[in-house]
Amino acid sequence: MSAERPFDTDVDVLPSRGGPATPCGGTVRWVAAGWDHPDALALRNRMDAELRPRYAPFDAQRAGRRPGPPTAGEIVVTWLAYEAGRPLATASLRLLTQRDGEDLYEVKRVYVHDEHRGRGLARAALDAVGTSALALGVRRLSLQTGKLQPEAMGLYERQGWHRIPCYPPYDTDPFSVCYGKDL
Repeated sequence: MSAERPFDTDVDVLPSRGGPATPCGGTVRWVAAGWDHPDALALRNRMDAELRPRYAPFDAQRAGRRPGPPTAGEIVVTWLAYEAGRPLATASLRLLTQRDGEDLYEVKRVYVHDEHRGRGLARAALDAVGTSALALGVRRLSLQTGKLQPEAMGLYERQGWHRIPCYPPYDTDPFSVCYGKDL
């Protein structure tokens, strides 16, 4: 999906920590974009920089076991949250064809800029991806995170996600944790 379009659902978000207070809702705008959108790429780069130190000590153990990133062709939609023109958060919906030929839809790269955490943006990002999936007739989503990301695991569990066995391509990464959720 390359054309941007607003996400017309009310989003309940809280003021930025340490920043000027903004009213709940109304100031954060969700936009559907492509995987390669520059703001989505910038947020994912921040995510990588934040997570790299956690996993770096285990690079040798994970060598050859980590899957590559999604391709733009696999991404159905990438959601971006904006406030005052600044990108705050992102999440994507990926169509991943499994080895057995079955299609699996998964949530990818949920990230909230560190200055805007605690406002409900990660929950809203999951909701945006879930709404997109439902519009396609998808009834179950999956996702993968890492064992060294307890805040992500906590978020998913609070939002009704349940741990599932790791599926390809994550089944060979000893640091992967996978979740599923019926929509």
